[in-house]
Amino acid sequence: MTRSFRRALSAAALTVALAACATPAPAPASSATSVTSCGRAQSFPTPPQRIVSLNQHATEILVALGLTDRIVGTAYPDTPDVPASIEADYKKIKLIAEKYPSMEQVLAAEPDVVVGGYASAFAEKDGRGREALERKGIRTLLLAESCSTGPIGITTYTEDLVLFGKAFGVAERAKSLAEETTRRIDAVSAKVQGVEPVPVFFYDSGEKAAFTVGGHGLGNDIAKRAGGRNIFADLPKIFGDASWEQVAERAPKAVVLVDYLGAGGLDGKRAFLQGHPLVAKTPGVAQGKYVTLTLPDLIEGIRLADAVEKLARGLHPGVAW
Repeated sequence: MTRSFRRALSAAALTVALAACATPAPAPASSATSVTSCGRAQSFPTPPQRIVSLNQHATEILVALGLTDRIVGTAYPDTPDVPASIEADYKKIKLIAEKYPSMEQVLAAEPDVVVGGYASAFAEKDGRGREALERKGIRTLLLAESCSTGPIGITTYTEDLVLFGKAFGVAERAKSLAEETTRRIDAVSAKVQGVEPVPVFFYDSGEKAAFTVGGHGLGNDIAKRAGGRNIFADLPKIFGDASWEQVAERAPKAVVLVDYLGAGGLDGKRAFLQGHPLVAKTPGVAQGKYVTLTLPDLIEGIRLADAVEKLARGLHPGVAW
């Protein structure tokens, strides 16, 4: 997912009556449900059976919910690697576009619902707007991080899991995933409670300016829960630009290198920082204290607990893990 996209960084019950003298049989439970995703109400008479999922982190959630057989197409991967727990199922899914598909490609898959990870998945200028899809009878769901107007945290993801569980008829599986994510992250937070937070600089990309994690996204919450302090927590965005002078002034003691397709490579990022006249002297760069996280680690998805655990170990190697 390019940084430009991230700037623009959501039938009735049937009653069976018996004879008047008989005990009425209970009505079968209806599978109809409604949810509100990023401000748009979506009604599902029955759980969707044909899903197109745009953006890798959204697809990973759906696979983890046991919906692989219902996914008829995905698009826009951010990294060639996926968590081992879902790798075999993820590889079964048809990739319909390396970037975003055209409306024609989406329609060719004949989806009941289109799920987007980023708001850019539903770019109106490209003809894939949510309203345009809904006019064709296709429901839409968008992960809430993309439509947030203020700081969010891990609960944004767990609440989206509950929403997906309701929409797709897998409520128990969604509840289980949410509880497991919360349990693992709380366990890390308990271990680093009382330690001095480590000032962290997230380096996504950029040479003229540093494209970094701001204070409104999950990356900022990940840093806090791992015993870190995002040095750009005051940047009121999920991702945004900061000057290299600011990076130097805030003297990070650790650097998170964000890895994803098309990002230029980790070696290039590391070499750039080490050769930068201002940043090379900051403690994290000078001492080579790097932690690597992928882009899907830092946004809504099944990798959040892994990300918190990995970052905490990198920031606090002295803690008894």
